[in-house]
Amino acid sequence: MEASSDAEMDRVLAEAKVNFKRNAFNMTKAMDEDNMQESLRFSAAMLSELRTSQLSPQKYYELYMMIFDQLADVEAFFGDERSKGRTYAELYEMVQHAGNVLPRLYLMVAVGCLYIKSGEAPAREILKDLVELCKGVQHPTRGLFLRSYLCQRSRTLLPDSSAPAPEGKVPQEGGANGVQQMSGGTIADSLDFLLSNFVEMNKLWVRMQHQGTARDREKREIERQQLADLVGRNLTYISQLDGLGFDMYSQQVLPRVMEQIISCKDDIAQQYLFQAVVQCFPDAFHLDTLGVLLNALPELQPGVKVHTVLAGLMDRLARYAATDAASLSRLTSMHAFDRFKDAISHILMAQTTMPPADAVEMYAALMNFTGSVHPQEVDKVNQVLAAAHSALAGRGLSGDLRAERALVALLTTPITKYDVSTALGLSEYPILMALLRQRTHKDLATRIVQTVLRTETRIADPGKVTALFRFIQPLVYDAPPQAGAGAHPGAMMTIDDLDDEDVQNEQTLVARVLHSLHAPDPDMQLQLLQVAQQQLFLGGMRRLRHTLPALGFATLRLVRRVTGGEAAKTVTAEALLQWLLQQCTTLADVPEPLMALRLLLAGALAASEEAQGLEMLAYSFFEQAFMLYEEAVSDQRARITALHSIVGTLHRCHCFGPENRDTLVQNACGYASKLLRRGDQCRAVCMASRLSWQDDAKPDPAGGANGCPPVRDAKRVMACLQRALKIANAAKQQAVASSSPFKLASLAGAAPAPAPLLGAATPASQQHPLGLFVEVLNHYLLYLDAGLEEFTPSAVQLLINKVQEEVESDVAAAHSLQQQYQQQQQQQQQQQQASGGEQGAVGSNVLGPLTEALRYWLSTARHIEFQKASADGKIKEKYLQLQLKPLPEMKHLLA
Repeated sequence: MEASSDAEMDRVLAEAKVNFKRNAFNMTKAMDEDNMQESLRFSAAMLSELRTSQLSPQKYYELYMMIFDQLADVEAFFGDERSKGRTYAELYEMVQHAGNVLPRLYLMVAVGCLYIKSGEAPAREILKDLVELCKGVQHPTRGLFLRSYLCQRSRTLLPDSSAPAPEGKVPQEGGANGVQQMSGGTIADSLDFLLSNFVEMNKLWVRMQHQGTARDREKREIERQQLADLVGRNLTYISQLDGLGFDMYSQQVLPRVMEQIISCKDDIAQQYLFQAVVQCFPDAFHLDTLGVLLNALPELQPGVKVHTVLAGLMDRLARYAATDAASLSRLTSMHAFDRFKDAISHILMAQTTMPPADAVEMYAALMNFTGSVHPQEVDKVNQVLAAAHSALAGRGLSGDLRAERALVALLTTPITKYDVSTALGLSEYPILMALLRQRTHKDLATRIVQTVLRTETRIADPGKVTALFRFIQPLVYDAPPQAGAGAHPGAMMTIDDLDDEDVQNEQTLVARVLHSLHAPDPDMQLQLLQVAQQQLFLGGMRRLRHTLPALGFATLRLVRRVTGGEAAKTVTAEALLQWLLQQCTTLADVPEPLMALRLLLAGALAASEEAQGLEMLAYSFFEQAFMLYEEAVSDQRARITALHSIVGTLHRCHCFGPENRDTLVQNACGYASKLLRRGDQCRAVCMASRLSWQDDAKPDPAGGANGCPPVRDAKRVMACLQRALKIANAAKQQAVASSSPFKLASLAGAAPAPAPLLGAATPASQQHPLGLFVEVLNHYLLYLDAGLEEFTPSAVQLLINKVQEEVESDVAAAHSLQQQYQQQQQQQQQQQQASGGEQGAVGSNVLGPLTEALRYWLSTARHIEFQKASADGKIKEKYLQLQLKPLPEMKHLLA
């Protein structure tokens, strides 16, 4: 139906254009022949095409512009007639004989403007006559374009001075904006003309809304939007009058305009015209008439987007204040902020059905105004947030996504305009945030955390730490649903509804925030961390496993500050380490045993090396670590890693006396011997041997002794390594008892690894008996370099001989086995080719672990040769006594 209507309008427009061109041609021909009667007849016929009511405003405008251009020739013809002796009075009367009212009025406007321009008649009389006669056209579209033509043609002829010019005097050039100063009137007459025209045009414009059926309402509204500019031109021309002062604006213009806007009771008209007033007239006028504008807003129709109007007014005044210091002072002295805030409250009371999104956008505009006009007054920002919460608490967001986006924009403004530390002082911020849906609330909390991290904000006040955790509450703990939040309680997501990856991503951000808590003195820093701990403990075990380690390491950093010499009134390293021990216990209960064990060992090392005289506390850390290892670490690979960490940390601790140290060392060695696989036992015992030979302790910064002297017991070292050799021999016997060609052949295809460095055994070599012997040999060489008396070159040579015997034996057996395997592979390939089946890949290495063990031995042998050639002094003498046999042929094993 709509397509049919468009086609009909196109047909009517095309027909009108044909008629227009024919009449315009005849009119021009009559003008050339100086035939007045025919010229008027054809000009009226041309203008009669505008009488149609079958065109939309857009298509009517296309026809109007064609005729408008042709009217310039009509005016020129009338000017020529004036030069031939006819008066404009005669012409003005002559055109009134046109048969139809619309062509007659267009011609009267054309002659009337020339009449005024000539000075033969007072401008006020002609303008008043024309504006009244135009009432004869009451069709909205035709009337609006007619009055627009009148307004446009007369804009340069309007009197623009407060005193009337002498009547009958020819106008002179040089008026404001290049216009001519007309006689026979004052600026008051111009205002009366433009305002009268504005009122009548607005009535026609509003009348369009009530024509036609309800089905076409949306179409009519679109058409009205297309015609809005015609009505607004009157206000534009009024604002361009140079003689318009504030008194005249406030007493004559604004009251009549506001009266018309309010009385028309039309959503579209009120929306457009109020915005036109704000945009057309000077900022200084708005500043002095702010009360009138604000009082008019609550009287607008509920369908008017008041928030857009108010935002435009506030934005304009804010920009004005930014460029004019005097206006900024005026805004402050007249309490513009309070007046805007009160106006919003009155609007919300008057329009109880206003959508929540519109209400939020009004407060967002007020927030922007506050940030521009009162950038230093954070209390006003808090007032905006409080007022917004008061307005929305009863309404709620009602699940309106646009309202949520507007509220997020409102809440984002303080974070972007001010630094995060300042924004944390806004007590109303988290209360307003609670109105958001949980998902949106969490997204905003994430944005706040990212801002803190991006700007590297340092928070040094316990109150602001509490505020920060209130701001990011959805990331920290699950809160019960709040009234007005727009979500059903059943729709609330808890930590149990998230998968582990989401929880980790969220809590990683929270953990990073803990490192932004930094106070200038240790006492205040402890308060910050204690406040953070209170908040973190509300999040439950799934969150604590990610956040509590960060708190523990922050505590360790504080310990280093205290032991490093920073003045502290009440905080001691011992108290901090005791607190850390409690955190580790909680983390173990989460359960997160491996991370708890790491923290325990870090605490033990801090108690031993950084804090002085805390032997028993360090012992408590190790005690908890051993208990955690025994009770909570069950995975074999994790036990190996944990045991290596325990041994490494204990090796660095120098605070223990003989009794406590013996107990810890015996436990470590006992756990090393209890590992499941022989290879793991051997390597762990080798590492445990270092507990009996410590390096020198780091010097105390104060110049005193740092703990007990290092442990140097060569006999216990030798005993440990002898036990490691027994384990390696046991591993060899176990391998021989369980080995078979099929077992070894199953290792086909193992990818060779790069040659390891000395002491760096690869996973494959760690479990082969040869690799275990090489591991023990490397520790022998380590202690040989360290100068232990028990590790003489002869003792090392015995172990080298043992390793070389193992190499020769394993290489010979492996060579034979590899040949067997290759023969088996060839037979399989021949069978597959004979049967036509797909050929399988031939393994290139059937002895993966042995190959890696051989590489490990080659690396150790190179080290021995290097020391013979490059070492200095006694070390070189010791290595020169070591003898290595030529290596057997094993390229086929290392390929």
